[in-house]
Amino acid sequence: MVLAAALASVLSACSVDAPNIVSIAPGRDARDVPTNQEIRIAFDRPMDHRSVESRFELRPPPDGCAGAAACGLTWQGNTLVYRHAVNLRPDTRYDVVLHGGYRDANGKENSLEHSWAFVTEGLPALSTIDPADGALGVAPDRNIVLTFSRAMDLGSLRTAIGISPQTPFLVRARPGGDGSQVEVIPTELLHPDTAYTVTVEGALDAHGNTLPGRVARSFTAGNPSFARRIAFLIGEQGAGAFAIGIVDPHPDPFLTRSTPKILYQLPDSQRGTSAILAFDWAPDGSRIVMAIGARGSLEGALRIVTLKTSAVQDLPVIGASVSWSPDGSMIAYLSHESLHVFRPFTGQDETLTRDQVVLPSPAFAPDGKSIAYAALDAQGNPRLLIMNLELRSSYRPIGLQDPADHPVWSFDGTRLAFRRLTSRGAQVWVYDVSGGGTTYRQEASLDLQGAAWLNDNSTLLVATGSGAESTLYRINVFAPTEAGGIVKLTGASGPPDGMGPSTPTYDRRIAFTAIIDGLPQLFVMNGDGSAPDQLTWDTPDFPYSAEAANWSPLG
Repeated sequence: MVLAAALASVLSACSVDAPNIVSIAPGRDARDVPTNQEIRIAFDRPMDHRSVESRFELRPPPDGCAGAAACGLTWQGNTLVYRHAVNLRPDTRYDVVLHGGYRDANGKENSLEHSWAFVTEGLPALSTIDPADGALGVAPDRNIVLTFSRAMDLGSLRTAIGISPQTPFLVRARPGGDGSQVEVIPTELLHPDTAYTVTVEGALDAHGNTLPGRVARSFTAGNPSFARRIAFLIGEQGAGAFAIGIVDPHPDPFLTRSTPKILYQLPDSQRGTSAILAFDWAPDGSRIVMAIGARGSLEGALRIVTLKTSAVQDLPVIGASVSWSPDGSMIAYLSHESLHVFRPFTGQDETLTRDQVVLPSPAFAPDGKSIAYAALDAQGNPRLLIMNLELRSSYRPIGLQDPADHPVWSFDGTRLAFRRLTSRGAQVWVYDVSGGGTTYRQEASLDLQGAAWLNDNSTLLVATGSGAESTLYRINVFAPTEAGGIVKLTGASGPPDGMGPSTPTYDRRIAFTAIIDGLPQLFVMNGDGSAPDQLTWDTPDFPYSAEAANWSPLG
């Protein structure tokens, strides 16, 4: 009100009771005015619109509006609003003139000429790119942060940004930011020892101004490190997995959420008809073995990928349920319901079981000397067996008469968890070989479909059910009947369900899959079930599922 009174005093006409201007925008001598900002002149009463519009002038005239033509003039009550269809010129002084002779609605005239000036903002600029120009040894899973002098139009950035060599990427604005910073997220890992150039050309700021020229910055990617990362299968709805992804479970500091990448994907020639059925890490974290088959098939050709070089080795065998031995010397797999091992260094393939229907998924003991698996007996019941790999002889755990399957070794190799099918229903049991003896313990009346141990070797994670009906439990194998001995981890305040748990030797966190909006997605949480965090999302520009979490062996 004080400003309005002051303006009325300064800008008042000489005639008695003449109409007065009470506010203007942009203000007198304003600087850095947005080039798309409208011009407003407020009066103290209803006005004769035609008399005002015909006396309005903007110098220099905007493009498309010559002289004092009434281009884009509208009214909001007693306020004249000039909305120019074309942006004002950047870094330019403009004079607003209202020539004398305008009248109010009752015909009272103001004969004075009023004028004031403002200066528009300059062109936007790209302030910094991180990694910096010339940076070496940049992590291949690193994202690129662009900082501009003002808020930018995100849609224009998606087409204005380029990465050479050509690399697919997403663009995300800083959450809660002012729009001046964005993160460029390559959806694939960068190639080691490769120079990359990031260019920005033709981007628009939030006011429609074009970033001048072409900005280019370069950096060189270093060697990949997969320490404490989680690999997983990336799929398309109804089409199976076409890639293996990798994600850092720690949030990206810019977005405060994870940014998964593609570690390996099928060639375009295979993607339309084939799917990755299963995969596993080599124990040194340098390679991955996978089974690739036709969509909907149960088995496929085995392939080894060297992660640093992307070199591919197709193995002369067909199978599924691939698992690399702890010493890296062999790969176990199922083929035509038999258990095999393939030695990648010698090319030797060996059939371990004959005349048995072996079920997924066999499990190497941590010392690599034996492998536990389940096979169907003559009546079609699963029987738990342990094979001594040196002697190639199998035996049933002493005293175990009931059908059993889904074996999972503890990290120290002293305990083997499994599902036991009894007359009272499915139960979780642990076969304990520590202390030189063998004992059994019933842990819970749960229908185990997947399991993993925490690195304390005394906490077991058990998944029951499937899909959206799956549930994840934590069991203290030494005191399952005591308070807190069995805890349901999913389905309450955290993720709605949980399956396929995976745990590393170096971390007490749990990676698992949950169904979100009908698609499996990857989650991680602490070993006690706290702090669940979603790691993958189905987004319009990355519309994929994620499952089969598998922690890197590198701590």
